[in-house]
Amino acid sequence: MSITENVERIGSFTSSEIFRLMGTPGARKTYIEEKQIERDMNRCISVDAHSQAMAWGNFLEDYVFSLDQFVGMEYRNVSQTTDVHPTIAGWSGSTDLIVPKVKIAELKCFQPKKFAQYTNALLTMDTELIKKLFPKEYYQIVSNSIIHEVPTGEAITFMPYESELKDIRAMVDAYEGGDIWKYRFIAENDKSALPYLPDNENCKFKNFNRFEFEIPQKDILALTTAVLNAVEELH
Repeated sequence: MSITENVERIGSFTSSEIFRLMGTPGARKTYIEEKQIERDMNRCISVDAHSQAMAWGNFLEDYVFSLDQFVGMEYRNVSQTTDVHPTIAGWSGSTDLIVPKVKIAELKCFQPKKFAQYTNALLTMDTELIKKLFPKEYYQIVSNSIIHEVPTGEAITFMPYESELKDIRAMVDAYEGGDIWKYRFIAENDKSALPYLPDNENCKFKNFNRFEFEIPQKDILALTTAVLNAVEELH
């Protein structure tokens, strides 16, 4: 379904952008105005956009989900589904992975600089620091955990090792979806055009990184209050 026509997102505060309600008064005001416009137009104001960075992240979801780190775990890949808050109309979100009744997880396959910055933040295991440096990613996890009524969130980063590019390119070659045009660059471009980590001991980072944490009650309350107040301003 086109993002423009997704009825669960039209005029709703969504997990991917909900950090704006927790920001400056100006950011909050602008976000609420955008949601009002969507309700008046009966469509999302965002349009389906394409970039290689977005396509890279989308395509790697299935690859990451096949890695040994997930074997034996009860994750479900639900990234194509939009869920709504069980009691608050106008609050929705799409999470990447869920272990039903246990936790949600958000997978980020960023470009090199942001991958390093976000991974370094996760490695501190300091939720206050992560919230300060990466409010968008942090509140996305908090929001989706609230929507799914689970106590735990997990942040995951992934960037393949150079040795993994062969398998990823093979997946592109075998892909039969109608949107294959989005992903051809992965198979056709030189490796220098792709985000990857070198397979050597001088590389500080691992390809797969995760940080699981219990959602602080103060953030659940603060975000829920912010959404309720914002919903009340819509008509």
